[in-house]
Amino acid sequence: MQYDILLSDIPDTAKLPVLQRYKAKIVRLHTRRMEMAMQDNSQDKMEDEETSFFHILKMVKRRETRVIRQIIDMQANNVSGHLNVLNTFVTHLRRKYQPIEIDQTCVTRSLTCQTKYADLFQQHITTEKLLSALQSGAKHKTPGIDGFSLEFYISNSDTIKQDLLELMNPMFLHKISLLNRNMAP
Repeated sequence: MQYDILLSDIPDTAKLPVLQRYKAKIVRLHTRRMEMAMQDNSQDKMEDEETSFFHILKMVKRRETRVIRQIIDMQANNVSGHLNVLNTFVTHLRRKYQPIEIDQTCVTRSLTCQTKYADLFQQHITTEKLLSALQSGAKHKTPGIDGFSLEFYISNSDTIKQDLLELMNPMFLHKISLLNRNMAP
């Protein structure tokens, strides 16, 4: 397709209708651009940078290819039209994410801990339990929020085991969480 109509080999009588078609296309694209600018409230952007005719055409084609024109609903009906496709999506999402019915007998039942297991939660952490927990961890992983790897704790266990026990026992027995401790106030 040749855009330089005036220098083309087209007879002079055919040049005027071709030029009028291009003028109409440019006017339509300019109108669309202005409508999009009004919707996006981007008047400042429009004044700062002008979009070329090529970019407008490219943007219009991209939008047209992204439009969903048809869809098949849950009953295997072919749905077309913008509003019908939209309603089909909304109906599907409402069905998918609607509240789920729950058996109330499951909700009221509470779990109780047997006393022999409850006593285990009141015992102090021993050195053996601490070292076995450290050794059972994966290599090159950090067990806490401090960023030190398990290899560090295991290789320096003779030096830091007493400090770790003094830190871990009160946390375990009094149920103190360190989830938000590394965040700034």
